[in-house]
Amino acid sequence: MYVSINPDMLVLARESREINQSDLAKRIGISQGKLSKAEKGEQKLHFNTFNTICKIVDYPEDFFYQTPPYSLISHYYYRNRLSVPQGILIKLEALINIYKKNLDELTEAIDLPEYQLEAENFDDLLPAEIANQIRFILRIPRGPIENLINTLERCGIVIIKTDILHEKIDAISTVTDKGLRVIFLYDKIPCYRQRFLLAREFGHMLMHFNKIPAPEKDIENEADGFASELLMPESDIIDSLSKLSFPKLGNLKRYWKVSIKAIIYRARALGVISENVFRDMMIEYSHRGMNKREPVLIPGEEPYILKEIINLHKNELGYSNEELARVLKISIRDYEERFGFYDKPKLKIMKHAR
Repeated sequence: MYVSINPDMLVLARESREINQSDLAKRIGISQGKLSKAEKGEQKLHFNTFNTICKIVDYPEDFFYQTPPYSLISHYYYRNRLSVPQGILIKLEALINIYKKNLDELTEAIDLPEYQLEAENFDDLLPAEIANQIRFILRIPRGPIENLINTLERCGIVIIKTDILHEKIDAISTVTDKGLRVIFLYDKIPCYRQRFLLAREFGHMLMHFNKIPAPEKDIENEADGFASELLMPESDIIDSLSKLSFPKLGNLKRYWKVSIKAIIYRARALGVISENVFRDMMIEYSHRGMNKREPVLIPGEEPYILKEIINLHKNELGYSNEELARVLKISIRDYEERFGFYDKPKLKIMKHAR
């Protein structure tokens, strides 16, 4: 008895577990040639072989009969900034693709805030001008953005903090097959870095998702410029950047909720400090060990859309974790790792009575 699965889903399952074709063939007891033909759709798998594959990669049978995701992980600029091993990159892209299918399934019957910003015409504006337009459109008051994650989710962008990313791939912005805007954010980095990364990815969504930029454009620099102006508008911050010192930088970090490093770069970009002063400050920044850990803690920001989606399915529609895993066509282990933390209450520190 042979099965007619979707070969693309077979590849996706294998890559998501970081198993190469040769190793999987050995583990299931067939030649690599047969597995290669199965992954190309040129040969069907025997049911016993298929059942073994399901166990090894830990996906239910239904997973392999799905239509594969067709939308890009991210736009072409995404790969230009990567310097990670190919195996890690392949695994990450497979996991993100599966995550995107899960999100489309979970939001099938749910009305989310509609993303409408792409209708705005930003073609003739510089990144800083676009950032100012966005602050005006979203009615963001002067000064720091109090909660950037909530601001973006109100625009219809789903923010997901996850550990499936990598220290060199700390944020990915993408669009699902059904058009849902998503930013994946590495959850092991400090909040002040997360905010700047979110603003950068938001800039990419606005400036680079609907067209291929001209070759001479430095799109990473554009995203940085957008993020800097969005988080630290020139008109609001420039007067406070004079006579910078590290104690003052700490206070500015606390107020603007960005890194000390970002503030130093902002001062240089706005011409408040010279290149020589910038260089001296960055040397001192390094000598103080701030490359590894900056002083001044910034309160974390937590996404709410995905949490509300899971709560709706569980509390309003009556789904259990096991039922949601079946709906999403993933294992209960994957469900718990991906979505299960939304069920877990946060620990509270209690003071002992004296």
